[in-house]
Formats: sequence, C-alpha cells, structure tokens
Amino acid sequence: MTVEEIKPQEAVAAVTAGTHILVDVREPYEVEDMAYGVDHLHIPLGDIQVRMSEFPKDKNIVIGCRSGKRSMNACMFLKMQGYERVQNLEGGIIGWVENDCPTQ
Repeated sequence: MTVEEIKPQEAVAAVTAGTHILVDVREPYEVEDMAYGVDHLHIPLGDIQVRMSEFPKDKNIVIGCRSGKRSMNACMFLKMQGYERVQNLEGGIIGWVENDCPTQ
C-alpha cells in the first residue's frame, strides 16, 4: 500500500485554499507545546478508530504528527478503511517548522 507525501509548503497552500484538511494525530500535550498555524483537526492517533466519522471521505486529508511516522500509520489505517484521498505530511511538525510554516 502506497501513501503519497505532501511537502509542508504545499500543505499550507492546500489547507489555506480549502482543498485539503489537516489532521494532527499527536497527543494533546504535544499540541499544547506547538500547534499547526492553519485550520486543522486534532485527533490523537489512539482515538482515530472511535472518531472515524470526523474524517470526511469527500475531501483531501493531510495527516501530520511530530516527524511523519505516526501520521504514516494513520494514513495507512485510513486507506485500509476506504479513504483514498489521504496524504502524509512530510517531516511532520518538525519539517513544518524547518520550512517556516505557521505555528501557534
């Protein structure tokens, strides 16, 4: 199973344009330290299965975490559940910050 990755700058542009939604799968304490500075959903990785209804099947979804590993797991899980328009955020929030993308 292949999961496409999206670069941080491309993700910012896509989320800002409204063509994609960003879902942060980090733990709450991680989000409190630093959050993505664009509109996003926060659904910790361990909660994905019980919160599946919050993932729209009719939109492009970008999944982000700290480094890109947990988000890749989330992407693979969503693809197994029938979600086709899922992309992993390359480098997670670490890559996001390194590419001067907005944080809050």
